[in-house]
Amino acid sequence: MRTPGAMPNHPQQHAADATTRPGARAAKQPHRHRAAPGWIPVDHERAGTMKKRVLIISFDYPPRRTSAVHRMTAMTRYLTDHGWEPTVLTIREERDASEPALLEKLPPQVRIVRTPYLRLMQLDNQAATVLRRAGFLPTSNNGRGPSQVGRWLRGMAALVRSTLYFPDETAGWIPFALLQAVRLHMERPFDLVYTTTPPRAAPVVGLLLKDLFGVPWVSEFMDPWYPKPQRLRARADSWLYAHVMRRADRVVVMMQGHADELIQRQGLPAEKFAVVRNGFWEEDFAALDATPANALPPGFVHLSHFGTVYHGNEGKFFEALAELLGECPELKARLRLNIGGYPHSGIVEFIRNSALNEITEFYPYLSDRTQVLQMLRASDFLLLLWGRPDYSRQAIAGKTYDYLRTGRPILAVTSPGGIQELIEGADAGWVLPPEDPARIKEILKSVLKNYQRKDALPHPRRPEFVAQFRWDRQAERLARVFEETVAHAR
Repeated sequence: MRTPGAMPNHPQQHAADATTRPGARAAKQPHRHRAAPGWIPVDHERAGTMKKRVLIISFDYPPRRTSAVHRMTAMTRYLTDHGWEPTVLTIREERDASEPALLEKLPPQVRIVRTPYLRLMQLDNQAATVLRRAGFLPTSNNGRGPSQVGRWLRGMAALVRSTLYFPDETAGWIPFALLQAVRLHMERPFDLVYTTTPPRAAPVVGLLLKDLFGVPWVSEFMDPWYPKPQRLRARADSWLYAHVMRRADRVVVMMQGHADELIQRQGLPAEKFAVVRNGFWEEDFAALDATPANALPPGFVHLSHFGTVYHGNEGKFFEALAELLGECPELKARLRLNIGGYPHSGIVEFIRNSALNEITEFYPYLSDRTQVLQMLRASDFLLLLWGRPDYSRQAIAGKTYDYLRTGRPILAVTSPGGIQELIEGADAGWVLPPEDPARIKEILKSVLKNYQRKDALPHPRRPEFVAQFRWDRQAERLARVFEETVAHAR
């Protein structure tokens, strides 16, 4: 069994119509977003320009390697096809976690402005090192528990951390980003500001720009904001979450279920929200046909999962699969479980101490996207672990769209929500109830024991359903949201 690699710095995280259904508290009259005093719409005819200018504020952007960068790269690239001139405000390039190939997808007219930022986590780690060397924070393997002073220091550190890391650990970017955004807007005013989260620094900058200049603002939430456990911090998180949504002219989310919950919980009109889902790079799949097809060892039935597995999302899947191997030992010679990415430590420990150890291959982070797509294509089944009810209800794993486009049958361990709707809409596989090991085992047994060859498996029967999630089509929907926002603000 291969050893999993180190955890990434930033988790992967977080899909069809850009308009929402009427919510429980939809406004009786059409909702029109008014710009605050001080914002003057750009007269493009007089200025001799054809494209509207948008300031895109995103902490995560290529070459930084996180789950968010594909969406932001795609939106930036394809917005230029729909009458928008993007300027991207992001952090200065880092040496680690780099994926420079994505920068090659951007057209030359995209301007990227990078700023430094204060790394609060780095300061925190340095302080902890000093205290540990002083003996106040003993390491876990020195045979001693923390002293009373050590416990007090840990408690104080948690309190300070919850204050300094507001709205999250990227708070150190806010002053740098705000100053640069103000300078850019004063040089040449923007028609619209577009921010995305997570992480949470960007919408704070968007909020401040809205207050300063009244510029139309679209705030995007790729994932819900999950509050911190501390009571005061949870209240602050909830207040900021609500304030951002009220001040933004439009709010973009990734799935209808998230929009519906916000409409009901925040008491906001349904037309304030738009669903612009994640997607896939069609060009990457078109180029895949020219690459070798033997990315996985031949002669096995390959069940593959790619990406981070967050705690609790696996449900009872691995227990059910281990039980199935005990009941059907002949499967051990045929089945291979491939896990590419970063499962949490509980999954690794369970696999190592169970019958799954004999059939599992762990792959460290695969930096070559073509290699990942080759492995997806070479798999017989694709495994999707998204079982937590709060995740299932309000978010969709970004990998889902690559899975759908690959055309391999999907085994989705998920609660009712967006992923189930996508699997059923594309007729792309099976939905396994996360906490029902007997049912999981029943489905796996039926699927695996009856499997003969790849071409005998059901492929998505609705390719037109899957095609709507191409990045260029999702960017077109986002461009419509931008146009509506600017028109309503005039």
